[in-house]
Amino acid sequence: MNVTITPGPLSGAVTPPPSKSQAHRLLIAAALAQGESVITNVARSQDIEATVNCLEELGAGFSWAGSAVTVRGMGANAMSPLRRMAYPRLDCGESGSTLRFLIPIALAVRGGGIFTGRGRLMERPLKPYFDLFDEKGIFYEQKDGQLTVAGMLTPGEYRLPGDVSSQFFTGLLFALPLLNGPSAIIPTPPLESEGYIQMTLQAMGQFGVEMPVTMSLPPQYHPRGNQTYRAADAEVEADWSQAAFWYAAMYLWDVDVQGMNLRSAQGDRVMADYYDRFFMWADSFDLSNCPDLAPPLAVMAALRSGGGVTRLTNAARLRLKESDRLASVTAVLNALGGDVAEGPDSLTIRGKDVLAGGVKVDSFNDHRIAMMAAIAAARCEKPVTITGAECVAKSYPNFWEEYERLGGKLRRRYDLSLAPIGPDNWKQAVLLTTDPERLNPLDQQWVTSNAFSLLQAAYDPAWTCRLICSDGKAVGFAFFGRWEERGSVPLLCRYMIDVDCQGRGLGAQALPLVLEEMYAVYGPVEIYLTVEPENVRAVRLYERFGFRPTGEFDCTEAVYVRPAPGGKNDHKEL
Repeated sequence: MNVTITPGPLSGAVTPPPSKSQAHRLLIAAALAQGESVITNVARSQDIEATVNCLEELGAGFSWAGSAVTVRGMGANAMSPLRRMAYPRLDCGESGSTLRFLIPIALAVRGGGIFTGRGRLMERPLKPYFDLFDEKGIFYEQKDGQLTVAGMLTPGEYRLPGDVSSQFFTGLLFALPLLNGPSAIIPTPPLESEGYIQMTLQAMGQFGVEMPVTMSLPPQYHPRGNQTYRAADAEVEADWSQAAFWYAAMYLWDVDVQGMNLRSAQGDRVMADYYDRFFMWADSFDLSNCPDLAPPLAVMAALRSGGGVTRLTNAARLRLKESDRLASVTAVLNALGGDVAEGPDSLTIRGKDVLAGGVKVDSFNDHRIAMMAAIAAARCEKPVTITGAECVAKSYPNFWEEYERLGGKLRRRYDLSLAPIGPDNWKQAVLLTTDPERLNPLDQQWVTSNAFSLLQAAYDPAWTCRLICSDGKAVGFAFFGRWEERGSVPLLCRYMIDVDCQGRGLGAQALPLVLEEMYAVYGPVEIYLTVEPENVRAVRLYERFGFRPTGEFDCTEAVYVRPAPGGKNDHKEL
């Protein structure tokens, strides 16, 4: 999906989504526990879905009710029978947290696992684990985009460099209390991202696991063995990493960020302090404990009035994210007209009152780069197009809706295609309408009354069904055939867009493809459809593309017709 943004101010109140970092941790602790836990205020981003799917493979169960999830814990412990099961296959998507958190957990719970991922995930560093595995005699093999680990974690001393990602510490912190003896996690100085480690300890404490900490510099962690996680209920707080982008908007316009816990254990809570420091003309910001703040801080620095120079330092780990963020931040902001110089572990940014814009920029398939570009684009002189903008779904699925609600002016363009439906993929179309969490009774009714017709389309050559794909993902379908009752004229029987995509312009952009497909099958002839008159959104869409009411009804549905192409009443929207 490409998004084109017309510059203009943002304003209004916004509450960021629930914390992805905290949700990962609470869901893992609940999954390891004995009994049922309820975690509320969970946002189902792609990264969270990856963690949940992997935890299910490890032995936990999950059921959703809106943003609340009931977790049936696996009861992990030192004598767990799960260890006698086959190695699980764990697809971590593009989530570095999922991969690094679950490697030690899979070893402790199941004696190993086979890990896969997408994008750059399997290229991201795992050497701190591999060094420990060499020392502990644990087998690992990484090839062809797949990592296999096998063996048993044993109690003992685990030394980690303090300047690596806190995700390595978190994985061990979760796993070591399950072993049959005491252990020690000893970081070498300096310890970075300690706030994320504190968030892990907080989640473990909520589920009954003790973690003595030696008050040294850096602190050492001493998990007792033979501990069990106990079921508990917990609520996920708002996400400071996502809030940072709205703080950048608040720096530039009249935006009010609400619902934040100023005493949160989230490391990116420091954004509130850095925001204040911008107004005090601080010129250097240390990112060693908050690397995810680089993109929003870079926007603020690039649009710092008066030409002030800002340095973002100690940011080498940004090269190992979904993109090389030191390079991608530099490329995007400079393309927009900014003045950014990239160093080995830093960014030096000279501020401007406004950026030029008028270009197309790549999101680098990085959710934080896409959001950074969106904030910057609103302060440009000319429109900006962001390619691959669907990547925000990794952490903030409704970012573009919130952006529009705050006054952002954007137009979506999808990379759409049609795929024939047959015996191998017809269920994909059905599943678009049967997710009970969407609570869409109209869709449920449709499936009940028409699933047989959809199945028929997969086998009966008299009927045709096409899966509608956006950026390669199934988002809807069209079902059409000959309407024998009206002399075998073409009938667009059903045109279904996934309810999660409604209101985003996707339906209007896909309908021309469907009509062109019908013309390819039937020739340039009249096309009919039936629609409930009460479905005002659908009626308006069809009328926009030249369908006009015939004044007739088929049962309760009104009959509409689109003239054959080339006629005097033909509408040229296509």
